[in-house]
Amino acid sequence: MELVEAKSIITNSKGLNYSYLAAEYTMNIYRGCSHGCVYCFARGEYYKIPEFDRVRAKKDALRIIRDDLARKVKRGVVTTGGMSDHYNPEEREHKLTRNALELLNAFGFGICILTKSDLVLRDTDIISDIKTHSPVNVSFSVTCAEDGLCRLIEPYAALSSKRFEALARLAERGITAGVLLDPILPYVNDTGDNIRGIVKRAKDAGARYIYASLSVTMEGIQREHFFKTIEPNFPGTAEKYKRFGNYYRCHPPGEKKLWDAFADECEKRGIIYDMRLANRIIRDGYDLSVI
Repeated sequence: MELVEAKSIITNSKGLNYSYLAAEYTMNIYRGCSHGCVYCFARGEYYKIPEFDRVRAKKDALRIIRDDLARKVKRGVVTTGGMSDHYNPEEREHKLTRNALELLNAFGFGICILTKSDLVLRDTDIISDIKTHSPVNVSFSVTCAEDGLCRLIEPYAALSSKRFEALARLAERGITAGVLLDPILPYVNDTGDNIRGIVKRAKDAGARYIYASLSVTMEGIQREHFFKTIEPNFPGTAEKYKRFGNYYRCHPPGEKKLWDAFADECEKRGIIYDMRLANRIIRDGYDLSVI
């Protein structure tokens, strides 16, 4: 695996759009991602990641993480997986994420994991250890209730069913886990049945919360990649997206109706979708019955 230079890996999350994650720091060990999701925002020019589908690791990552943690005056929660999934196929061999979790545990930091992979189950032992002293949660990004649609828009990621199975196993171990329903692609997965299906499966798996962002971001290289990869399975999508012009954030027609379906299903099944409450669960261990 190719290595890239880095001076720091544990960085302050202030100013980033991670308000729903309740974390003070971010950690990105890898660059690029091999899941092949047609919509990934991290392909955009802003993030400057060439050959995005090729996973690379940061050189001397574990030493840098150790030094970064040692310098932190304030302990806190570290989120990982925001820019690239740290449970990519390379992680099976190199175990950089697992070793980084061991460092977080040793230095007394919490962890907030974002992933589309069931490989996270491998590290349940360390995550459980971290939970004894700091906040812990694992959020599975899910965009499709059914595996067939999932395979079309997230071709190399774990199937939705595998993510729900992994969520259930974490929940059984007492680890706080939930779902990020994001993004919703106009004319692709923007149906009430899909959204309700995700909420139902999340609840059945033991998810403590579900966060929804009913839109998708589009810009530059990312937009071009989306149209190129979506057309074979969803002909005419590029033509339909002309209605959005060059808007960065594209909302599906009937977004309010979709949100109402989402909220109704969450209310019916008793799953938290207000992330202010979810963050209280994550950070303070509140019991659902008292909120």
